[in-house]
Amino acid sequence: MFIDARSLDENSVIHTGICIIGAGAAGITLALSLRSARFPIAILESGDLVFDEATRDLNAGEITGLPIFPLEISRLRFFGGSTNHWGGTCRPLDEADFQTRPAIPHSGWPLRRSDLLPYYAQAHRLCELGPFEYDPGFWSREIGLPTPKFDPARLATAIFQSSPPTRFGQLYRDDLRHAEAITVYLNANAVDLQPNATASAVERVKVASLGGPAFFMSAKYVVLATGGLENARLLLLSNGIQSAGLGNTNDLVGRYFMEHPYFRRAGVARFAAPDPPLPYAEAPPAIPAFAVLGPGDTLSSQAPSDVEGTGGFQIMLREIHRSVDGVDSLKTVADALSNFTLPPRLWHELGDILRDRGEVADSIYRTITGRKRSSMSTPPPRGPAVTGAVLDMLIEQAPNPDSRVTLSRERDALGQNRLALDWRLGEFERRTYRRAPELAGLEFGRLGIGRVRATALPKGGWPKDMDGSDHHMGTTRMSDDPKTGVVDADCRVHGVANLYIAGSSVFPTSGYANPTLTIVALAARLGDELRRRMA
Repeated sequence: MFIDARSLDENSVIHTGICIIGAGAAGITLALSLRSARFPIAILESGDLVFDEATRDLNAGEITGLPIFPLEISRLRFFGGSTNHWGGTCRPLDEADFQTRPAIPHSGWPLRRSDLLPYYAQAHRLCELGPFEYDPGFWSREIGLPTPKFDPARLATAIFQSSPPTRFGQLYRDDLRHAEAITVYLNANAVDLQPNATASAVERVKVASLGGPAFFMSAKYVVLATGGLENARLLLLSNGIQSAGLGNTNDLVGRYFMEHPYFRRAGVARFAAPDPPLPYAEAPPAIPAFAVLGPGDTLSSQAPSDVEGTGGFQIMLREIHRSVDGVDSLKTVADALSNFTLPPRLWHELGDILRDRGEVADSIYRTITGRKRSSMSTPPPRGPAVTGAVLDMLIEQAPNPDSRVTLSRERDALGQNRLALDWRLGEFERRTYRRAPELAGLEFGRLGIGRVRATALPKGGWPKDMDGSDHHMGTTRMSDDPKTGVVDADCRVHGVANLYIAGSSVFPTSGYANPTLTIVALAARLGDELRRRMA
């Protein structure tokens, strides 16, 4: 059943068994795993069934650190959550991602990949994916995916699968509507978790509606499933008993914010022969699986990148083209000048540009006009062009306690403090940025595939076009020790008996895989835990 919360009475109190706050991938997965339960379940969704500008504005906040997407557009606040604009790219975390790794301070999960394997299988079905199979050999046999013999200590073929993408709010709406135990409250914004006098349990959730009443939800168990930013924000806002925020005794709520920094044109590849057998470009929609260049031994419990002191990465081939040295050099010089620096081999680059001036002129004309110059005005090339590509790259971020979410002084339409995000990157990410294209170049050269020219980082900074990936992780991290984490291995908030958190905010480390599949698997696992608790 769906109810518009604006139709409720002011200060009414609704009693339920489990209250799930948020109806995105995590919240809907959790509800689906509990739909056959004999106890009532309530879902509080901030938005409606469709997008609304006023509700979206509740996401807005302040950026105090590195620039990132505007916070109001990096998440969606209506039924289905961010799956309404999700791209559908899926991969589980590697075994090494769960380990304590020497190269990554604060790493290590209190569970292992094997604990999630049955739930990853469930997540595959919910995300409408193919077989739970990420061995490149399997996909080589299944769809003919090329698998170069990389040195596993350097580089690997990392398989990803493509969801349609699944729009959870659309695909599973009727399942929730017809589930006898489930009631979905739309336009219902949780604004305060109100605990007992010792803050050992949540007694009520205060809920507000834009243009509607405030009311209360009383539940045996409460689950936050509002995303990597809002989970932390709601805990910090719930400061009636604990002034620093509920569950924040050790000042960890909001800390360790992680993203996957994304870089366009992290390098340029030149291939030794046209059409090399490489599967690392984005796959057509009809292909169920595709590959990227990833860190070595992606399926083992060891991380070769630890030897390098770097993290995981995804390298993808984009803008595949017929390339000559002069055009590549022009782009290298332009990138450097845009960052107010000079390329390290300036005279070499200028020589390439001068030698291949015909192709360079054609490239400039095509960029400005979108048309190719007449062949009569293009001097013949000095040599045969070879296939090339631009390398885009996504990298793993290490957990950093100073990269964090706090509360801003500015307030939203509900009177709540907006969030402030201080995103920080450090030397670990710089090493990964520098080393990943080098590893690709070493293996391309060793196998005779071609060569790679990496794009240097600006001195003391990051490229202006660096983006986040809308992968908000780590702000309520998981640990068996309340001094190092906000939730335990079962996703229960330390010290609060009936409060749980679902979503990527519980990730202790980010890995290099897109997080949605793991979000869904953890939510399905939490469903089993809550069913046992209620029994």
